[in-house]
Amino acid sequence: MAGGKRPYSVIWSAAVFVVLEIAAILMLSRTSSLQDIWISRASHRVHASIWGGGEKVRNYFTLGQENKKLAKDNFELSAMVRDFAQKDLSYRENHLYDDRVANFRLVPATIVKASRNSQHNYIVLNKGSEDGVKPQTGIITTNGIVGVVNTVGKRFSYGLTLMNAKISVSARIGRTGLVGPLEWDGRRSNGALMKGLPLHYSVAPGDTVWTSGFSSVFPPDIPIGVTGKIRQVDGSTNEVAVRLFQDFGALRYVIITENLDREQIAEIEKEGQK
Repeated sequence: MAGGKRPYSVIWSAAVFVVLEIAAILMLSRTSSLQDIWISRASHRVHASIWGGGEKVRNYFTLGQENKKLAKDNFELSAMVRDFAQKDLSYRENHLYDDRVANFRLVPATIVKASRNSQHNYIVLNKGSEDGVKPQTGIITTNGIVGVVNTVGKRFSYGLTLMNAKISVSARIGRTGLVGPLEWDGRRSNGALMKGLPLHYSVAPGDTVWTSGFSSVFPPDIPIGVTGKIRQVDGSTNEVAVRLFQDFGALRYVIITENLDREQIAEIEKEGQK
């Protein structure tokens, strides 16, 4: 009887062995899948780390380049202002502006928000009253005029750009030429108009347009753009198109200009109007 049980025992053992083998294969298969998932996740983390590190490296070097550009712009503007203050007497006597406007303080700033798609475009700067910024101060770059600071908070300031219907700048065609108001043409980001110019003054296309120095907001002789087409308005005045040097689509760093003599100028104007 015992001998009769042996075949069943062998079959049972074989069945258990097969089941265990199948279970082992399934476990190995699952383990392999889990390993694949873990490896995949680890790979993604490594790739993300490498990509993030690469982005940080690129941003670091780009920031260095941007800072160098800002420093270069600041240096050029400082040199420009120093040049105003060092003009000799004969130069001053032969020009139409007073050298008092050379006394400007320059504050570098970064644009943190900008509007470019309306008739009343603006920018928000990362400098405010804590940095000495005041309302009605100029905003410029080495490429020209950007706008005017309108409202100032402790850490930020709000400025209207030249691409704004409310802004008008005193400009001169040529260094010693015709002076008139310059404003945005309302259509192009690099387009402006000088309006109300007398007919008897001749203007040639391609002349450089500069800040006039008659404003207490901007230093004199900052290049703004070049003249283009000229047309008569109502047969009484000329209107000159101006192509601006400043690209408003690529703005990031600017310089805020404060006329240190502005309060004294305002006081003397009040006295004179009494």
